[in-house]
Amino acid sequence: MTFFVQGLNGHERMPLERVFKEKVVEKAEAVTPVRAVDDENEQEGGGAGSRQRYAVEAYQSVEQLPQSRAALHAEQIMSSPVVTLEPDATVDEALELFRTRRVRHLPVISSRGQLVGTVSERDLLRHLAGVTEEYRRQAPADSTARIETVMRSPVLTASPDTDVRYIARLFVEQRVGALPIVTDGELAGIIARSDVLSAVMRHYVLELWA
Repeated sequence: MTFFVQGLNGHERMPLERVFKEKVVEKAEAVTPVRAVDDENEQEGGGAGSRQRYAVEAYQSVEQLPQSRAALHAEQIMSSPVVTLEPDATVDEALELFRTRRVRHLPVISSRGQLVGTVSERDLLRHLAGVTEEYRRQAPADSTARIETVMRSPVLTASPDTDVRYIARLFVEQRVGALPIVTDGELAGIIARSDVLSAVMRHYVLELWA
């Protein structure tokens, strides 16, 4: 499982601690009790001792539930082959692909077949409306502008063996809409938020922490 930052100057491996901003929630562990349960409080019908015993039994019953250890990998849910653009394509050409192919994110591939950036439907609409990422007004842009002037680069990518749970966490923490999947710097597929949601529906027994 590997994440990369990929752009015009090649790709660089990205450690997990740099990808994620926050630590995941850790599984609870047993703790040493402060004091022993008072048997005298174990009266029929209630009491602090009974409540504690019931709580322990409930926790143990949850611990005994079957857990799925099977990891779902990016290559199992990614879309492939991928609709792509070249850097010298125009905004109009990209809009036509969004309309006809019903996608919301397009990887940008160089003439050498390397992933150099991505462009989203939102990027193009903001560009045409003359609104920056900070929601500041500027002059509306020309629809014949080249995609390389609009695309996001460098772009975060992942290897095909990446655990889907990490990708889902990335979408939430980094507000990423889609993640290209690469092998040796070449585009192998792409995963969108909808792909992750579909995976959750099909593989609902997956553990909630990675």
